[in-house]
Amino acid sequence: MKFETIKLEGQYPSDFEPTVSALEVQQFFEAHGFHIARMIGGSKLGYSQLHSEDLIVYNANIIMPGYGKVWYGDLNLTLDWIVLKSIADSINAPLYVLWEMDARFGEEMKSIADLIEKAVWNTTENKPDLEWLRKKRKAKYDG
Repeated sequence: MKFETIKLEGQYPSDFEPTVSALEVQQFFEAHGFHIARMIGGSKLGYSQLHSEDLIVYNANIIMPGYGKVWYGDLNLTLDWIVLKSIADSINAPLYVLWEMDARFGEEMKSIADLIEKAVWNTTENKPDLEWLRKKRKAKYDG
């Protein structure tokens, strides 16, 4: 068996490169302590066990109408929702939180309407936690 190293050129198709206007929006996130690629704990398992009733979205993506994807990183929505609402108020636009797979690996190229439909939570909704998510999913699937 022969092993060979290959060199990949270019950028991975889903690497996040914000537009200039999205960079301006990111300044609001930075000002609130939400840095790009934010990590909320050294261990996902350990953090999840400590916050077992919280709605945690690891590798979350935040999109915004008119901009697309403007932020990604770990979120504990049960704790972070107030800050996200404050950011949304500052920029006068709703923010939509998506699971990692819904806005990465080529999925972020879908229309904003399609992405918004996949949102776990958005800044126009109430405080999220696991029970809140269960009720939301039940309502969606029950009709």
